[in-house]
Amino acid sequence: MKRYFSILILSLTLFACNEEPKLTTNSAEARKLYNEGVNLLDKFYYAEAKSTFERVLQLDSNFAMASARLALVHRRTDNEADAKTEIARAIQKYSRASIREQLFIRMLDHSIHFRHAAAAAVADSFISLYPKEAEIYVLRGNYYELDKSFDAALAMYRKAIEADTSYALAVMSLGYAYSARGDFDKAIEAMERYIRLAPDAADPRASFADILLRAGRYDEALEQYKESLQLKPDYWYSINKIGDVYTTLGRLNEADKQFELGITKMVMNNQIRASHLATVGILQFLRGKYDETIRLCEQSLALDSTNGKAAFVRVYALLKLKRFDEAGEMIQLIRNEYVRRNLTESSAMLDFHILQAKFFEEQGLFDDAIAACDSAMEYGSELTRTDVHHELAEIHLKKGEFDDALAALEEALRYNANFPDALLTLTKVYKANGDRQMTNGIGNRLLELWKNADKDFQPLIELKKILSKSSTTLSIS
Repeated sequence: MKRYFSILILSLTLFACNEEPKLTTNSAEARKLYNEGVNLLDKFYYAEAKSTFERVLQLDSNFAMASARLALVHRRTDNEADAKTEIARAIQKYSRASIREQLFIRMLDHSIHFRHAAAAAVADSFISLYPKEAEIYVLRGNYYELDKSFDAALAMYRKAIEADTSYALAVMSLGYAYSARGDFDKAIEAMERYIRLAPDAADPRASFADILLRAGRYDEALEQYKESLQLKPDYWYSINKIGDVYTTLGRLNEADKQFELGITKMVMNNQIRASHLATVGILQFLRGKYDETIRLCEQSLALDSTNGKAAFVRVYALLKLKRFDEAGEMIQLIRNEYVRRNLTESSAMLDFHILQAKFFEEQGLFDDAIAACDSAMEYGSELTRTDVHHELAEIHLKKGEFDDALAALEEALRYNANFPDALLTLTKVYKANGDRQMTNGIGNRLLELWKNADKDFQPLIELKKILSKSSTTLSIS
């Protein structure tokens, strides 16, 4: 009898859920603008989306989902304080909203407050009540990725596409998930479909470029980012990603110009300014100006003490200067922030453990460094583990274990044969092992890759020193 009534209640609930309106507002204009804002948000046009949701709330200040979406914009632009303020406003309007809207708001509230497991649980409830809501499958997939459940995330993205074959963000997410597994053929296929679904939007081309970039196809990636900008000349993401490619290729002055342009196209707040300062710090690091790197990172952290990029780059610069005590203190602060954000069991810990490995390696504590790499392996996908293998190769090289270093580098180069850091380490291994032919062969590949690099690009300077000692006939001008 109890089971019968439970089934009856569930059936009535599902019927009510199917009948309820998707959006609770009495303003037709607010509803129309809201849908435009969601479309802009889905395209990652954050400045336009922010402005649109603010206009929606001027039309209907009680529109709970508009506040929730505005909170999402703030979160995606790293503005934690405003995201928390706006989601609190959505919660205050919560009672007026439908069940569907309430679930979305609760899920987002948990997520913004770093209650990731609770957010995932609400997403599961949402899916059980509304199995045709493709967006929630994508968000659930994101939570799975954070939880290191990469296969489960992939399954969620497939379900999103089953729910709505035209939902472009599901196809995009599938493409990134395939690339994380190292399956670039399927990733490219998904991104090509993403382009077909949204041919006039800038992001599909940029996402396709991201896959090419991960595979080391740098020239092709640049072409796609530039194609993206043909569709939307002020698309902040593509502008900055071109800067990332230039950085990888050692074209630091060109990268600097891209980043300076990119920040002018973004939603401006202290978090964005802090991230920009850290990015400039990376360029200074690659020029070998470590004191300047530290200064920029400290300026960044003064604006936003939680900026992870600045904290990481500051540690790497301190290690170059052998300021190990300060580096150790910064690493502890980074871990404290991971604890605050409830990320200590998440995929984000891969980078943290690699940082720890470098910290130990630079002090000659090789066993501790290898243990940190072992820990990092637990948090990565097939693709992101390549960074761990590269760090292992650096450790084995310093220990004189050349065969182990070569084995690690084989894994590091598995998915990107043009991974510059790994190729430079490979050159160093062959040089240390006395193999002149392979030293010059790999070195020449890097010289071609860095043919337009700035003269003060430190990896190129290091490479030229290696090659000058390896061969007196090799041209390295």
